[in-house]
Amino acid sequence: MKRLAYALVVMMLASVVSFAQNTGTAEQRAQNLSDKMIRELQLNNYQSRKIRQINLEKARKMVEFEAKHANDKAELEKCINGVCKERDVELANLLSTAQYSQYYSSRKSFNSFDREYAVKLQKQNSKVAKTLVAQDKEDAKRSFPAAEVAVIKEASPSKN
Repeated sequence: MKRLAYALVVMMLASVVSFAQNTGTAEQRAQNLSDKMIRELQLNNYQSRKIRQINLEKARKMVEFEAKHANDKAELEKCINGVCKERDVELANLLSTAQYSQYYSSRKSFNSFDREYAVKLQKQNSKVAKTLVAQDKEDAKRSFPAAEVAVIKEASPSKN
């Protein structure tokens, strides 16, 4: 029974860590791509803030689709391309004509830059996950001392 409870706690912790890694991945991807776009497109402060918001929203969608369609590459590619098209529309409204023209001609390099970074993060996260699984297996092998039952004795009423 104790091992079952321990296993449940370990699984819940692993799911929390996994969720945190996915969130961190989306934020890291958005940050990385935004930094590159800000530099190359020479964005002002307002545009920089907006591009970070747009890229974070799109990165979260991409991470969600990557988890949902991990086994269906064609569907994943279709979803990712849809997200990139959404970003294109939003950027057309944000950037100047010259900036958008520069972005549009370089957008394949921006998209591949993001995907390469995503693969790098996935490799890092899989190493972390493997380490956590190994630690969980070691913890599961440990034996814990039996719990002692506490006996509470009622105090006899004192006579005054």
